Amino acid sequence: MNSRILRKIIKKFNELRNPECKAKTLKNKDDEIVVEFTGSVASYSCCFDEHFEDLRYLIEDKSNLKFFIEEVNRKDEDKFIVKYKIKN
Repeated sequence: MNSRILRKIIKKFNELRNPECKAKTLKNKDDEIVVEFTGSVASYSCCFDEHFEDLRYLIEDKSNLKFFIEEVNRKDEDKFIVKYKIKN
């Protein structure tokens, strides 16, 4: 995915969600994006995973590509790593 576009998307997401949730790009390949999510509600919110979907929608809206969440890993009490893949 275009790095400049992804940076703008992540910046916009963080403006809307921080401090409850903050996204950081860890990997950006042609067909895969890996994002770290941290935040003040990650450890106790029952709906924290909705942020993962919200970011996916933002990416799709701005890139005209379709993505799906391939993997979600909880790395710490307040940290998740989410892998997005382009739909074929």
